[in-house]
Amino acid sequence: MKLSLTRAMFIFALSLILSGVSAQQKNLGIFEGVSDIGGVKLIGGMKYDAQTKTYTLSGGGMNVWGNLDQHFYAWKKVKGNFSMTTKVAFEGAGVNAHRKVGIIIRDALTGESRCAHISIHGDGLTSLQYRSENGGITREIVGPKDGDYITLEKVGNKIRMRTATGVMPKEVTAEVEMDFPGTFYVGLFICSHESDVLETGYFTNVEFKKL
Repeated sequence: MKLSLTRAMFIFALSLILSGVSAQQKNLGIFEGVSDIGGVKLIGGMKYDAQTKTYTLSGGGMNVWGNLDQHFYAWKKVKGNFSMTTKVAFEGAGVNAHRKVGIIIRDALTGESRCAHISIHGDGLTSLQYRSENGGITREIVGPKDGDYITLEKVGNKIRMRTATGVMPKEVTAEVEMDFPGTFYVGLFICSHESDVLETGYFTNVEFKKL
């Protein structure tokens, strides 16, 4: 009887775990997975509200810059040309003016990998940043300040940033030549710029298109 009861409890617990995993997978919206990048100290997370189509990301990390990035990432695997658009907003005043939210394309789910991203900083700085070599330095093209609506595009070997404030972005505000052959990762990210702090950002009107 004891063995039967124990077995039944094990099966019940396993079913709860599996149902939780299934529910989590179903709550990723358009994305395929979520990851903490670059050995962050604090674990991040994402909630997706299907009714409002809002992605709420919380994440830590020292920075998305230099030769190693640390951030929380909601991603999907992509091949070829694409466009991803979202409206972004931070929660609260924040701790560090250099906290970042945005859209990022990465070669791999590692902190030193090649990448390009639109970063909106806590102080309003909006820029296209990119690392063209694994473990290499990060470069930056500064765009118009205080953007809150952004589009990241890949067309051939061109990575383009479109930014606007309060409206759907149409104007290309920065562009860099950078090739992403084969399959890569694209998605939303947040970085607190403080290893011991989690910041929260809201991503609405998220749209992904193959071009």
